[in-house]
Amino acid sequence: MSSHDDKIQSGGGYFHMKGVAWSILAMGLSLAVIIIAYVMFGHIGPSFSAERINVQQAELREQYGLPAQEVIRNQSILLTPPSLRTLNQTTTSG
Repeated sequence: MSSHDDKIQSGGGYFHMKGVAWSILAMGLSLAVIIIAYVMFGHIGPSFSAERINVQQAELREQYGLPAQEVIRNQSILLTPPSLRTLNQTTTSG
């Protein structure tokens, strides 16, 4: 038998694998934390951001004395960037 076979049989040859095991454990725990957070909070999505922007704009308009602005609730409009909302939707690229 070679010295390598002796190390494997005695159990001392895979000491360097402890680092790999700790790394896999850390990745598994991180993934578990992410899944638990997703289950607790759920999918937030673009409606959360749109609602937060509406609240911020209303607060700022009130603070600076600006007139109130219509609140957009249509999801298809909210998913379009503001810079592209004014473009004609019927144009096609050619």
